[in-house]
Amino acid sequence: MLNLHAYVILCAWGLCIAPLKAQETNAAEALSLRDGDRVVFLGNTFFERALDHGYLETSLTVRWPEKRIIFRNLGWDGDTVYGHSRAGGRRRQVFGDAEEGFQRMMEHLNSEKPSVVFVAYGFNESFDGIQGLASFQKGLNRLLDRLENLSRQIVLITPPAVVVHDDSLNHILGHYAEILLEAARSRGHLVVDLFEVEALNAPACRENGLHLSAAGYQKAAEIWVQQLKLPPVRIDLNNSRADKVRQAIIKKNTLYFHRWRPRNDAFVFGERRDEQKIAQKEPLQFEPYIEQQEQRIRKLLKP
Repeated sequence: MLNLHAYVILCAWGLCIAPLKAQETNAAEALSLRDGDRVVFLGNTFFERALDHGYLETSLTVRWPEKRIIFRNLGWDGDTVYGHSRAGGRRRQVFGDAEEGFQRMMEHLNSEKPSVVFVAYGFNESFDGIQGLASFQKGLNRLLDRLENLSRQIVLITPPAVVVHDDSLNHILGHYAEILLEAARSRGHLVVDLFEVEALNAPACRENGLHLSAAGYQKAAEIWVQQLKLPPVRIDLNNSRADKVRQAIIKKNTLYFHRWRPRNDAFVFGERRDEQKIAQKEPLQFEPYIEQQEQRIRKLLKP
């Protein structure tokens, strides 16, 4: 149960977002990808753990097999709309400041030139409680302002509910999910609401009550197919060809992960970059292998 102080803050917050609900919106109705699109997955653990399974990206790839679409996963575990995770290990600090992380995130996004961005935030920020709602809304709006100047289409993803005995976590998380939903409505962006999906709470869909399992990501892919009103698949997801596409996607994304998040991070991007300059050339060496995997994916997609 919320204490009196938190209840007062929550009521005040309700007054703040009420005008948003009254606004007329022109929210996008369906996701449509074009030839030459560059799609970026940006967010927290939800997208980083998706790298291990490939279901989300595959669910999009098999619907436009004839189009050359580039996908890049920029998910970072524990990250927030403020960029906390992306600031680690800089300037001789154990953790750099969030502003540094946010700027680094924007530099990375700019380099990828995305035309479509999927955004998954809200879970880590929810640990700030009711008191953090206004800050989250402000941080989300700052991020969306920047993304709207970069891309033609944005898709917001609400975090799935957690499966725990104490439902007070979901009580708070639901308010953060609502901010994401309101942002989509007021700004005219697509949204995938995973928070209200009971099917994701099944034991098989979770690894630890917090994170999705392989089956959970497979179910999440089915959900966003429905909510984004995606066209029918051009390759049957149940046959071996589709699974080969998914395995190639996983390999491609693993290579890209090491390209932008090398283990010797301090020597490439951090405070020790002047000690071993050769290390700064190493990430670029992944590019030919990433392109090789993308060619393999396109070959598998051909009839």
